[in-house]
This record gives sequence, structure tokens and C-alpha cells, in this order.
Amino acid sequence: MSTAERINERFPRFYRNWDRTSLIALLLQSISEQLDEAESGVTELMQAHWIDTAHGEELEKIGAIVETRRISEENDEHFRARLKRAVDEFRGGGTVSVILGRITQLLNAKSNEVEIIENPLVEDSAEFSVMANDSWTFGSNSIEDELPTISLTVEDKGEVSNPQIANIDTGQSITFEGKLKTGEQLVIKQGSALLGDQDVTKRLSSKEILKLPRKLTTWKYSEALLERIGVFDSGIFDEHTFAVGVPTVRVRFEWTKRPPATFVAQIKEAALRDSGISESYLAEAVKLMKAAGVNAIIKVME
Repeated sequence: MSTAERINERFPRFYRNWDRTSLIALLLQSISEQLDEAESGVTELMQAHWIDTAHGEELEKIGAIVETRRISEENDEHFRARLKRAVDEFRGGGTVSVILGRITQLLNAKSNEVEIIENPLVEDSAEFSVMANDSWTFGSNSIEDELPTISLTVEDKGEVSNPQIANIDTGQSITFEGKLKTGEQLVIKQGSALLGDQDVTKRLSSKEILKLPRKLTTWKYSEALLERIGVFDSGIFDEHTFAVGVPTVRVRFEWTKRPPATFVAQIKEAALRDSGISESYLAEAVKLMKAAGVNAIIKVME
């Protein structure tokens, strides 16, 4: 029922308001149109403040209230979906469960099509070119101590005798009892050792597995120096000793780590395709969801 009809119902019939050509009928029609227009304006104003009915710039103004901005080329539908979940940021947002729920809703995906893995396994390595008694400092950059594979390779011409790797801070060390020549590589892994294809585990001083602590610790490389190394500006009568170079050794650590403050969002390819959302858009959306300082990785799975 229109506004004009509701008003007319309240007038006695002798006013002839039922006659559309009468003066009072025309007056009431004009008044009702003004009331309808005012009501429409109020409705539009209210809808502009509701996420479900706001559009364009109206949505962006709502987003400013909850500190959520529109992503480049993001349409109203996707922006509206993100705004509805923005309140989570004020209720402990940024947690794994919250981000998982947001991604699932954003893609309109099933629960088994989206998975978040915290501190995912990642391969890492570090190399150091050292000489006898050199030391260096590094850590696993992981949430826990790791068990590295350690390889030693003589870089210069020559050989080293009884090379040792030691962690000064933890007191752990391991020595290979023998010589390592140019071109040979000694690989120590899980308490065993290979020199090329040859198993030389028996020549290790210990089967103790060296740990790579998550915190920074100091490591040291040492070896049994040859007895006759020439010393500058010294000599012995009727003898001569030629200077013997101390070769450089490349020490390489390889390990699998669980990096801190990192998560991987694994998305089924079909779910991403059906959503109509691009991977770059999803990455940007997740970037806005996560806490500052957290590394987020998007991985699309078959």
C-alpha cells in the first residue's frame, strides 16, 4: 500500500479525497510523493552504512573505519566479503584459525580445499671458506635445533690432516682422523661419514651427531698442521725448510628447518579456479590478514 493510499484511508469520504481530480486528492498525492522521496533518501542513507548494500565509495568509507582498504582491481563483492571478516582483527585476528576461515570464505571453498601449515619444512644451507683455527657464528634460523649434514672440501692445492669441526658454545666437536686432499669431499651426516663413495665412519673421533642450535653459536675449524712449515725470517744452520701453504677448506652445512613466524596456505587449484580469484589477489588479501612480521606463502596444489 502506497503512502497516498494510507493517508486517504484516514479521511472521511465526504472530503471527496477518493476523487482523483479533486483539489484535496491532488494535495494529498503531492504530500505523499514528498514523504516517499524522503523515506527513500533515508533508506539509501541507511543502506550506504550497511556492508551488504553499500557500493563503491560507500564500501571504501566503511573499510576506512575498520582500517581495511580495497585491493587493486578488487570488485565490490570480494571487498564486501573481506569487510565482513575485518571485525576478526579486533577480536584476536591474525591467528591460524582466523586466517584459515577467512581464506575459506573468501574462496567459498570447502574445508578440505584449504590448509594452513605453520613453520613449514624448508631446505637451507650455509658455506664458509676457512683456514686452520678460523671461527664463525650462525644459527639454524629455525624454531628448534637442527641436525645438519656437514661437508668439507679442500679448495686449494694441498691436503689437510685430522680436520675438526667444533661448536665452541655447546662443546660438541667431531674430528676426521686422516688426510683430506684437494678434490676430495668429506660428508658427515647423522654420525656417519663418506669420503667420496667410501664409508669412513670408523675414522670419525665420535659418532655423536652435531646439532645446529636455533640460536647463534660460534663454530671453529681446526686441523693438525704439518710439522715442518717454514716461518718467515728464521732458519737452521745446514738445513732449509720451504714454506708450506695452509690450504683453504670450504665447510658447508645443509639442514632442514622450520622457519619461525612463517606459514604456508595450501589451496586446491580447483577451488581457486572456481572462485574466480587470481593467485596474486589472494596473496595480497592474505598479506592484509596476517600479523606484521609474519611471512605468508601461498601454494596452489593440484
